[in-house]
Amino acid sequence: MNQPSPISLRFGEEIPAITRARMSYAFRLFAAIYNYRVVEAISDSNAIRCVYSRVRPQELDSRALWIPARYQVPSRHLGQGRLLKRRYLGEDFYLLEGIDKTTGTPDWLGEIFVWVSSVLEMDIENRDSVGRIPRSEMVFNRLGISPGKPHAAMMMAWLEGALRNGGNALPRAPSPVSGVEHFVVCSHDIDFCFTDKRHALLRLLKNFGIAIRPYRSWSFLQSNSKMLAKLIGGKRIGDYLPALITASKECGFQSTLFVVSQKTHRRDPDYTLGELTPRLSEASRKSFCVALHGSYASVVEAENLVSEVSALARVTGTTPMGNRQHWLRFDRHDKLFEAVEKARLMFDSSLGFSDMVGFRNGANFAFPPYDFKNERPHEFLEIPLAIMDGGLEAAARSLGANPQNIADDVLVESRRWGWGGMSVLWHNPIEPLQVPDSINGVFWECVKKKQQFQEEWTNADQFIACCLSRYQNAGLLQNVRIETNACVS
Repeated sequence: MNQPSPISLRFGEEIPAITRARMSYAFRLFAAIYNYRVVEAISDSNAIRCVYSRVRPQELDSRALWIPARYQVPSRHLGQGRLLKRRYLGEDFYLLEGIDKTTGTPDWLGEIFVWVSSVLEMDIENRDSVGRIPRSEMVFNRLGISPGKPHAAMMMAWLEGALRNGGNALPRAPSPVSGVEHFVVCSHDIDFCFTDKRHALLRLLKNFGIAIRPYRSWSFLQSNSKMLAKLIGGKRIGDYLPALITASKECGFQSTLFVVSQKTHRRDPDYTLGELTPRLSEASRKSFCVALHGSYASVVEAENLVSEVSALARVTGTTPMGNRQHWLRFDRHDKLFEAVEKARLMFDSSLGFSDMVGFRNGANFAFPPYDFKNERPHEFLEIPLAIMDGGLEAAARSLGANPQNIADDVLVESRRWGWGGMSVLWHNPIEPLQVPDSINGVFWECVKKKQQFQEEWTNADQFIACCLSRYQNAGLLQNVRIETNACVS
């Protein structure tokens, strides 16, 4: 691929240190996505230059871009703030910081920071029955903004257009890998797997209730009735990993398996790691990677991701690179991110919706979360969860829309604005144990379409190997080390 272009950022003297740290983070993240190498302006005279200041500098030359500094460090986190709708080149942009009246341009860096830093959620005090931030109080519901648009990626495209095209286009971010236009990080959370007939029976009986309410799905009820008959006849219902491994080879995708290593709550899976070891070993040999599924209480109450990582490493013989919280359960972003960093993991993939699909942080790309306590980026990647099977089923019911069309729309938007790096999750796409067959069918239809879009469905470890240099060229993830020969060719 093309070598990264040098780019630099200079701050006006009036910009305080905290704002400089936050805008530098947003700038480096933009540079990583759009293939720039961040340099000091005085060290590279060929660098594209950006100036972040409250007033446009008089000496600004034609090769430099002024970014109006409108971001203000709030006493509270602006979660209840209003957003200004701005129509630009046929797209709707939602701006927290408004626009500069003289130029009509936004504070691109401030807007990118607001989206990816989760600042819009940090004032929300209510929690749902599981202990999570409720989607009903997020900015999408409160202000009627679609989560199906990657708002941070769109803002990056506006900035790139201002740098490269004089503001007359919204350029798509280029892929880091030749021959691959878009990355989807495929994943499966192992929330149920066959261990014995009794637990399989209990799962099927539970599904009968789910079929009646909330799914109200006759097909789901029928499917589970048929599986009950097969279970009685001796079939290992829920032992789906061998079939999934075979299908992945035939369809040309790789995936990450998220596994709970310690049962600490009644809502955690009933299996033990020892019971899964043969299946996990086989999956690891067939281009799957195994990551931690942080147990139900692992962040909110127990704060024990470190011990859960160690437990998984002891059984598999390999330290997992990443985590996703069981039930997507965390109560505060800072607690989750601190736990992931303390466990020395390279990625997390917990930021998504449990009952909807789309881009929770406005990002169709992976990003290091921002550490407000230390005013710096964290040293791991957040791979945002854009489509989950249960969330897709809930979205189809609430929107009254075809689930295939909903999933296709999310993928189309991601491909449109960049090279991806967001995750999709199907717990068990082989059997209708988690969702109806119609929802599982969406997974296989999306996988089938990937070739026409030059799209790679890969596991998280391989994805990071492919893109890590992009972030490091921009000055992010400097302490992360990984074998890069695992990247797709």
